[in-house]
Amino acid sequence: MTIRTAIRRTTTLALFSSVFLGSLAGTGVAAPAAPAASVPQCKGEFKHAVSNVKFARMPNGRLTWSFHLTATAKRNLGSLVNVSMPQAFVSGHEINPPYGPHTRSSSYDFHSSIKSYQRKGSGRNFTIKTNDEISFFWLIKSISHPRSGAYRTITCKVPSA
Repeated sequence: MTIRTAIRRTTTLALFSSVFLGSLAGTGVAAPAAPAASVPQCKGEFKHAVSNVKFARMPNGRLTWSFHLTATAKRNLGSLVNVSMPQAFVSGHEINPPYGPHTRSSSYDFHSSIKSYQRKGSGRNFTIKTNDEISFFWLIKSISHPRSGAYRTITCKVPSA
């Protein structure tokens, strides 16, 4: 079963799920789908042992986020990390991820935003809309401890602007 099929069947990638990895294996496939659940709106703070992510929708329609590793994650991963987003989805369609890899201090605010996006395999631009369901998969690789890493996934619905 492909990730896209799993998402369509369950409507969520893995609500609030994250895990610390002792050794990183393949990184091109997102976490397994979780059972269907109520999908929250992308607003306010999503807290977890790996990271706290704060979302806000701007008046111009842009959805912003602020991604901070927790104290526990910083202890496990060390002072220098690489954060990337290998996969992202909007309403079940895989998209070109809106966040490129950043190697920074583990205390850095790994922030970004999305307003328009391209579906994978399509040259066309789309714009996020209220109630679109987004799924972001962040991969955190430790530079300080090369055999350590973590991932963080969030699925939520775009709130009104």
